[in-house]
Amino acid sequence: MKDNRDSQNQQLGKTADLKFFVRSLGVDVVGIADLKLLGGMSIGIIASDSADFLRRYQWAIVLGAQLGKLGKNVSGTEVNVFLEKAALEIMAYLEEQGYCGLIVHTEDEFDPINRLGLLSLKMLAKGAGLGWQGRSLLIISPEYGPIHRWIAVLTNMDLQADEPIPNQCGDCSFCVDTCPYNALRFVSFDDHPEHREDVLDIRACRGDDGCTVCLLVCPWAKSNRSGAGYVPFG
Repeated sequence: MKDNRDSQNQQLGKTADLKFFVRSLGVDVVGIADLKLLGGMSIGIIASDSADFLRRYQWAIVLGAQLGKLGKNVSGTEVNVFLEKAALEIMAYLEEQGYCGLIVHTEDEFDPINRLGLLSLKMLAKGAGLGWQGRSLLIISPEYGPIHRWIAVLTNMDLQADEPIPNQCGDCSFCVDTCPYNALRFVSFDDHPEHREDVLDIRACRGDDGCTVCLLVCPWAKSNRSGAGYVPFG
């Protein structure tokens, strides 16, 4: 019993130290996801052979930065670069302590036509307790709504996972009702839909071309957005 308590205390200590370091890099939110708990999600682990790929890693350190955090007229691409630099610092932190790490980027796509990656950053962020999956399939955080970018670092450092946040969309359908391309369908789900295609017509969606309607109409975005200046894409 004492050994278990000691092991748990070490795990909690490592997690607290890591999060303190990550926050010192200027990211807005950080959470830890247990990769074992994501394996059964059909839209969390995309590739059929991902299980082999993940065997070296048990945890995901997920970082989020609000769009517009770097100031007025700063593009989403620059926020991605900021997160990339933070992830590289985390990689160095892990390596100094004898652990391995692997960065999961927004751009890591193995199927660019269908916009699928080996791992879903949305599922990692949800699993790390940083938000819930809205009807737009975007992750909605209590702090910033859906207005943020994500990056993750997979690791074998023994960490304490964060608790997921229950879905708080209720009966809201603003994103579905206002999509100018009719890319979204209203589907009720508590955690995540069984298949992405049940909710989103990815070929109709114009998010990659700069459409931000589903971000801006979200009540969580309106109630939490600051006046820092917001440039959603670029």
